[in-house]
Amino acid sequence: MTARSTLLSLALLILGAVHAVAAQVVAGTVSSEGTPVVGATVRLLELDRAQRTGSSGEFTFANVPAGTHRVFVSAVGFASRTDTLTVMAGTGGRVLLLLRRSAVSLTEVVVTASPVARTTNDLYQPASSKSQVGFLASPGMSIAEKIADLPGVAVRGNGSAPSRPILRGMSDNEVLVLENGLRMGDIATYDPAHATPVAALEVSQVDVVRGPATILYGPSSIGGIVNVITDVVPAVSDHAASGTVALEGNSVSDGTSGYFKSQVSSGTQAFYVSGGAARAHDTRIPRGAYVEPGSGTVFQLDRLPQTFERSGEVGAGYSYQGDFGTIGIGGKHFEMNYGIPGVPPNADFEAVPPSTSRIAQRRNMLEMRGLFNTGDGFARQLRVSASVNDYNHAEFPTEQDSSGIFEPQANHFRKQEFNGVLQLLHRPIAGLTGTVGLWTNLERLTIDGDEPLGPNSTTTGIAAYLFEEYAASARTKLQAGVRYDYNRIQTNPFAESSDSVFRTLRESRQSNALTASLGAIQALGGGFTASLNVARSFRAPTVQELFASGLDAPSGTYSVGTTSLEPETALGVDASLRGEFEQVSVELTPFVNYVNHYIYGFLRGDTIQGFPVRQFAATRARLAGFEAGIQLRPRPELAFKASADYVNSQDTQRQEPLPFTPPLRGLLRGTWQGDTHMALAEVRLAASQSRLGEGDTPTGGYAVLNLGVGTRLVQRGVVSHLSLHVDNALNTVYRDHLSVIKDFLPQPGRGVRLNYALTY
Repeated sequence: MTARSTLLSLALLILGAVHAVAAQVVAGTVSSEGTPVVGATVRLLELDRAQRTGSSGEFTFANVPAGTHRVFVSAVGFASRTDTLTVMAGTGGRVLLLLRRSAVSLTEVVVTASPVARTTNDLYQPASSKSQVGFLASPGMSIAEKIADLPGVAVRGNGSAPSRPILRGMSDNEVLVLENGLRMGDIATYDPAHATPVAALEVSQVDVVRGPATILYGPSSIGGIVNVITDVVPAVSDHAASGTVALEGNSVSDGTSGYFKSQVSSGTQAFYVSGGAARAHDTRIPRGAYVEPGSGTVFQLDRLPQTFERSGEVGAGYSYQGDFGTIGIGGKHFEMNYGIPGVPPNADFEAVPPSTSRIAQRRNMLEMRGLFNTGDGFARQLRVSASVNDYNHAEFPTEQDSSGIFEPQANHFRKQEFNGVLQLLHRPIAGLTGTVGLWTNLERLTIDGDEPLGPNSTTTGIAAYLFEEYAASARTKLQAGVRYDYNRIQTNPFAESSDSVFRTLRESRQSNALTASLGAIQALGGGFTASLNVARSFRAPTVQELFASGLDAPSGTYSVGTTSLEPETALGVDASLRGEFEQVSVELTPFVNYVNHYIYGFLRGDTIQGFPVRQFAATRARLAGFEAGIQLRPRPELAFKASADYVNSQDTQRQEPLPFTPPLRGLLRGTWQGDTHMALAEVRLAASQSRLGEGDTPTGGYAVLNLGVGTRLVQRGVVSHLSLHVDNALNTVYRDHLSVIKDFLPQPGRGVRLNYALTY
């Protein structure tokens, strides 16, 4: 029996035992100083459900099981709040939530760092979240760019579309980018030119978990998690018609993008349709003469060559809610066509050949999600989530000869993936509350083309885990988790491969691992809270790292795998000290992560077919650093923030720095948020980076100024946000250390950005 059929059979077996339980209605009102707050988001954390307040500040949750529930509410211009509500069987409940004005929310909800949604001050690991409004206010078009102001998050740039998040100096296969807690089935970690196939405007929330997250999410999370929440499966609303519209225009790339989601709810059912598109031309840079380092050729440029982007998507979903819980299904089709920057086509193409290229992506995704109330037995709740992805990826390198410019297709990838999770949340046992989980991930990858890069393969992952908590006292909470993983990679001979080795290659690698975590949260008194988390994590080498052999046209390198690579194992330690006072918030988070068999790619110094060889190897590594921040609120409508993060990475086997590590970074931000209007000014800073690893070049420090103003309009329950931003307001010429093309071209120049978001 396959892993997929095993999981589905087990799910059906447990679902057969699920029965309807008595459910009640919970209703309430959100107000501030006697005035209803319209458009506030109210969440029942344990049930993973959310509603939006209407024109009178009211909200309703139907089919709520009896018990104790935490209610979280947030709204722009107010401090968020969490209350506890006890719902008695047959009586339901009503709650009045009073908010106080604040330019910042203070506390956010993170759905990713634990089995159920929690506020950031109730987490064992450092984590942060960004809502849609904050997401849209950030510079850039990609997801990675829009979260680059969060603690510990940097960006590896290669044009906008393929930008990828760097968490505490780690990326690619050590950092997992998820959609709704599930894997996307893409190949973004294969190469700096590969993009994550999700549109930025469809995102309703982004969670970032810094540090190992293996217990809940498995391999490839040694460095952390970025979970992009898109609500593909709809939630039943107390509004008959609801939805969102988001629009953005950007002068830096002459870009326009838009997205809509429209939902109809009828008590127990919800149906939605969605769609969106984005168009962007080559990104503007400060006009000047730029020297291509390989040839020394000078180019007069005012744009990053070949950084255009075209994308579009459509989606639909359905859900049903009853006394038993909720169940739903949703899906979408996404396409993106984008460019990879490099040496542009030029008259002297024989001596200075162009290195730009283009990539086309197509992704079809189907997601299923269910939450079932299981009565009064051992289990109090059962959660099932699964997704199926069919991803296609084609690469078109730019070539030039006397007849002109053309782009032959070099490689084509197809990846089919099933990722499923089954979680059983049990009732307290001797003071322990927790979750028993089963997880599976099945991947099938096929590659063809002139330079197939690697073999066809099948990867199978199966795991079981236990996540338990214990309230030692009113001030102390403890957590322990354990997980066992089975991982197997099997290469599949492909008779039609253009590489003779891949026609007959039949190899397998199996990795089994036991991972664990221990955590504690301690209320120290006086407004301070401390937390500590220790985790052992694991990652098996990928088929690319083991068996790659071919030209990777978008990156301009010839990749070579190393078949003797062993799994990575890591020991990560996170500590955090948080203080929350009436007008001041502070946080300090030191960390260290020791990685054995740390897998990395390096340039060997030779060439194959005229391209530099990039080979995979392993070493021992240590990554240590901190995130720190302080927030001042001298008046309810005014807030100032200062933050910094730093990571020191070291190859402890060769006693030299690891390459491509972000420098010391800082953020200074002032925010004014009135009843209807807002304004912000921020400076993003980075120190110079001269602590270099293999293949690194030094980078100077910089300071970039961003400005913004906006307004919030409320009319008959419809909330509109309109904002105008000037990014890189001084048109500063600067280079980011993690940019793939920094030795040739700088970061984007000044851009004016207009954003509009409507919620109804």
